[in-house]
This record gives sequence, structure tokens and C-alpha cells, in this order.
Amino acid sequence: MSEPRLLLIGRRQSTLDVLKEELTRFGRDVVASNDRELIRQALLDGNVDLVVIGGGLDDPARDAMRDFVLGVKPDVPVHLLPRTAGASPASVIPFANEQIVLFKVHAAAGDEDAQSD
Repeated sequence: MSEPRLLLIGRRQSTLDVLKEELTRFGRDVVASNDRELIRQALLDGNVDLVVIGGGLDDPARDAMRDFVLGVKPDVPVHLLPRTAGASPASVIPFANEQIVLFKVHAAAGDEDAQSD
């Protein structure tokens, strides 16, 4: 299975750029943006497999971004970084890695189910 493409959305592009760089060290395929038009284009290009929205946006902005993403591509899994005590922008890294691994596990299980038919 090829590496799923993650769309990482947050408040500051400079922070997203650092997080993207760190996630690519894990071999992750990441697009990171806070610009709605770039986000829309990435979703419309059809090569985004899952989305993680960071904790830098306030709750109304996160909800609006989730709704925006699902309005463009209703079938894409969208994950909101949980807000926890002591969280930092770096908290996105283990969360995003976990979501990517779970995506791959679910995809592999689906492949196994299809092969057993």
C-alpha cells in the first residue's frame, strides 16, 4: 500500500511548514495549508486521503473548517486534534502518525475482506 496523503490544516503556515517537515521524516506524504483555496484545490485534486485539523484554531473556526472540508469532499476522514492540558503544536505529530497508521490498517483490512470473497 502506498503512503496515504495527509492534509494538515492549522492556524499558522509557518507552524504547519515545520510540522510537515517533521512528519516527512517519518516518511509521511503531507500537504499543509491554512489557505482555503489551496485546501479546496488539494481536496478537488483527489489525492487527499485524510485530514487532520490542529488545535491552534478556536472551536468555531475548527468546526467551520471541518464543515468546509466535508463540503468539498464529503467522504474524506477528518480528525480534530484533541485539546489536552500541556498540548503544543508538536502534539500534532503523534496524533497525525496514529491517524495515518489507523487509515492504513483499515485499508488493509478492507483489502483482506475483498480478497476473501
